[in-house]
Amino acid sequence: MIEINVKIHDKFSFEFKTSFITNKKTFLYEKANEFSINTWMFIPNNLDINRSTYSKDSFYKDNKSNIRLITPVYLLSEIYDKQNPDSPICRIKEAFKAFAADVENTDAFENYTFQIKMFSSITKSAIRDRVNYIISECGSADIQNLIENYIHDVKMINRGYHDLWLLINKQDITKEQQDHYFFGDDFIGNVIEQHTYALMGVIERYSVYDLVKKDLVGLVKSGMKRKIEKGYSYVDEDNPTNNYLVIMRRSMLKKYMESDLYLNTKQTKDGAIAEQMYYAIAAGVSMIFATIISFSAQLHYGNFTIPLFFALVISYAFKDRIKDLMRYYFSTQLGKKYFDTKRELEMRNQKIGWVKEAFDFVLENKVPEEVSNLRKRSPLVEAENKIYNEQILLYKKLVSLSSGKIKKYKGYKYIGINDITRFNVTHFIQKMDNPFVSLYLPDDEFGYKTIESEKVYTIYFIIRAESENVLYYRKFRLLFNREGIKNIVEIND
Repeated sequence: MIEINVKIHDKFSFEFKTSFITNKKTFLYEKANEFSINTWMFIPNNLDINRSTYSKDSFYKDNKSNIRLITPVYLLSEIYDKQNPDSPICRIKEAFKAFAADVENTDAFENYTFQIKMFSSITKSAIRDRVNYIISECGSADIQNLIENYIHDVKMINRGYHDLWLLINKQDITKEQQDHYFFGDDFIGNVIEQHTYALMGVIERYSVYDLVKKDLVGLVKSGMKRKIEKGYSYVDEDNPTNNYLVIMRRSMLKKYMESDLYLNTKQTKDGAIAEQMYYAIAAGVSMIFATIISFSAQLHYGNFTIPLFFALVISYAFKDRIKDLMRYYFSTQLGKKYFDTKRELEMRNQKIGWVKEAFDFVLENKVPEEVSNLRKRSPLVEAENKIYNEQILLYKKLVSLSSGKIKKYKGYKYIGINDITRFNVTHFIQKMDNPFVSLYLPDDEFGYKTIESEKVYTIYFIIRAESENVLYYRKFRLLFNREGIKNIVEIND
């Protein structure tokens, strides 16, 4: 199964988060799951993006991809469930006990840090999902109860993690070893604070806000109090220098806590061996041509003659041209069969699959009919396109994932991977017009009045996703100008 989420990442970048979820039935058979995603980008001609101005190297420089395991899914109440030995709080508690009992044991320390990272990452995902659900239910009658349950669950998770300190507050455990606990504490506090503020920012428009505001403010205030007590960085409105250090530390903590979820990748050129074989054939064919000309000239003109000299020069000149033409032909044919790059995916030094990527410009008559129908240009755009062809980019991705190798590890089961692909549009804005255009309206007093309106450009994305005989299409529209991305939305025609 493939799940795709799209959002704006920053002023000049947007992000596709694609989840590749393995089929559970294949766990018994060690069968590889295959996923295919084709993305067509329809670029306005006036942006001057084409084969001569935008190369494959440019595309891959604009395209940044991170691949990580999907965080195991738990409800907030399941995280701190002390009655369930498989709950995250019980697993991290056992890891702390084992480490405290033998601080020199490398495996115990590795599991201690691993469980801190997993507990923190699971908590982050669970809080995010709960807050998103509450926001989606803002108009329901049960909204107050949902918020109160959220506050209760978050407090219980905090209490459970804080109680772990008693297990490692020992003289034989060094400060450096204890610091990993504090990293988790600080990270969880940041997650609670950020998502609680996000929740308040949405529900403040509803009447329930007055009923729950005090408790929500109390939740973030208690978190700030702990930060001050423990010496963690916190937001200070009177100290701007401190605040950019807060942002920097939050980013570092996030990368550290999610580090065990990111996969090791080894990038290679797809079809490298086949490419060298075909190039060898091209060299061989050109050499055969030159040798035939050389032998024929020798038989006809004899050795050490002027005609033989010119025949050899001409044969070697054509030999190089033949080799280059055949290399070009083979590289074109290889591009149809092989991808640009291949990344091997490894989890704990074990290969679990690969990702192949390819990019190219395509002609409109090579676009599948289903995709052309989804594009549905307006009559004016269609008329313009007949004169100024819309440029079409195709980005292909093929993923193979061994579900049997993504197995239970230290109590947690992983169901697949997330491919987070970020695309920067800076290359696309270089030939744009000014972002604001003057418009005019009649005015009784002055004759006319001027208003400013933004001028935006549009890129359409059509995605074809296929896995396990399930095929679907999705269409997105990106609006942007010289000042950055304005909006990206899904179009449901």
